[in-house]
Amino acid sequence: MRASPLSTLSEDLTATLVPDAPSAPPSAPAVPCAAASDDYDALAAFHGIERERLVLIHPGSHHAAPVWSAERYADVADQLAADGWQIAIVGDAPDPERTAGVLGAMQTAALFLAGAVGPATLPRLIANARLLVSDDAEASSPVAAARALGTPHIVLDEHPRDTGSDAIVARARAALSDTGDAHPGEPFTLHMPAAHESA
Repeated sequence: MRASPLSTLSEDLTATLVPDAPSAPPSAPAVPCAAASDDYDALAAFHGIERERLVLIHPGSHHAAPVWSAERYADVADQLAADGWQIAIVGDAPDPERTAGVLGAMQTAALFLAGAVGPATLPRLIANARLLVSDDAEASSPVAAARALGTPHIVLDEHPRDTGSDAIVARARAALSDTGDAHPGEPFTLHMPAAHESA
């Protein structure tokens, strides 16, 4: 009788479904291990993440009063989506008011990755993004990883509180134009089929 392949599949699923234990954020992102790389590759394939046009929006805040409302984040995300950038909202699952609020306020579609990216996978996602827009730069925010990895980023609490979304969009466009391997696709498109897919 043949050995059942389900035992291996069951072990793989169990390992995948067990959440990561909380840990203190590293001072600098560690080199991703093979498992983290596998997790990222699966995440990228499932969501159709495109490195050359990926913009991350991280609306979570460590402040009692966040710098920006969900509606202002949504305005920035909508304008960048209209330029052809792939928008992904990231953040903690326990912060649905902020992350889901941005998605709900948007007029265009976005990848919703809040709570879907484990701590070991997040540095790779940030490294592959062309831009990160975040509320603050506290030690546990993605901005620390972006700075260590050289990912362009905009930290909203480093701007005057009355800075408008158009000014942030202009800054984002400038940062994206300075990134050599960044280029937008069709406006409002989450996933651009590869040439062999459309053939």
